[in-house]
Amino acid sequence: MVTKTYTITDDDFPQSKTAVTKLPCYDSRLCGGMFFDIETTGFMAEKNALYLIGCCRFENGVWQLTQWLAENESPKEQRRLLESFFEAAAAAPVLISYNGQTFDLPFIEKKCAALKLDSRLSRWEHWDLYKDIRSLRTFLEIENLKLKTVERFLGYDREDQYSGGELIPIYKSYAINHSPALEKLLLLHNYEDIKDMLFILPVLAYRQLLCGPWKLSRAQLSGGRLAVTLSFDQPLPKAPGKKEISVKTGGSDMADDDLLVTLQIDTCSMTLTVPEMTATLKYFFPNYKDYYYLPQEDYAIHKSVAAFVDKAFRQKATARNCYTKKAGVFLPQPEQIFSPAFKFQYKDDLSWFEYDPAAFSEENACAYIQSFLRFFNLGSF
Repeated sequence: MVTKTYTITDDDFPQSKTAVTKLPCYDSRLCGGMFFDIETTGFMAEKNALYLIGCCRFENGVWQLTQWLAENESPKEQRRLLESFFEAAAAAPVLISYNGQTFDLPFIEKKCAALKLDSRLSRWEHWDLYKDIRSLRTFLEIENLKLKTVERFLGYDREDQYSGGELIPIYKSYAINHSPALEKLLLLHNYEDIKDMLFILPVLAYRQLLCGPWKLSRAQLSGGRLAVTLSFDQPLPKAPGKKEISVKTGGSDMADDDLLVTLQIDTCSMTLTVPEMTATLKYFFPNYKDYYYLPQEDYAIHKSVAAFVDKAFRQKATARNCYTKKAGVFLPQPEQIFSPAFKFQYKDDLSWFEYDPAAFSEENACAYIQSFLRFFNLGSF
């Protein structure tokens, strides 16, 4: 078994990007957590060999990266790799990977079973960076979630030009002749897979778009549009720019009646702009059994008042007609953040509210933007 150890410092990090020593600020799990990545000769652990494991931890202000390379495909060499990996991971509170829950962890589990070795993986929490980035794909606007694609989004270029599949015949040749040149190729690919997991960590700053923490910078209604700006602490690596989503008012099926909501994302803030709508909407009373509906007036009144109305002009209210009407200027809300909430029809998912600056606290403003962010992230309202 070949063992290689490297130290990754700020000098190894792409110029003008966040220093590697500052990366733990993106998540507390990065302090003491261990990154890992494996290389195999195929997808089936029972038949294919595990020939390389690399891992990396933040220690004493630097990132220490270690690799173990099997000199051949024998069970003995594979066992030595796994035992070295488990020993190195013993003090780590969490294992960190990129799409490791889909491939790396299941392969290690099955390989340990085949070698009659205790996998021990259940002892660790596992953090899959792929899942975090997948939830941000709409905002990143990348064609796929491959590690190399995320690297290119951030402006990184690899020295390694091989895929894992392309390295399989290279490893099989290395297992025969132990060529230093082939060894270098094999180690380089795994080294860059792990190192670049560090380099893409600034992407985690985009999590602020969905869940904060945020600070309310501005909430202003002007020219028939409400603009709400939230700022966040960690600057984004790149500004995603403007996104738009069409909100159907519910008053008509015509596209011309839709409202266009925009989200402008800069490196340190985002601004949601929502247009007002002038309409007559309905407020639905929650306890409809206590009301009567007046068909001629087209609204509901409480039983205590309905007692004075001729029975011929009233009927027991239902959930769908237990409302009162109000004409005014309203703003949409995907979830009921502000009350009273108005609708066109009882079954509408979207509700509307009248803007009140006094009610637009930082807590409510954050909840309001977050309700829209869910729809932006889904790509439709």
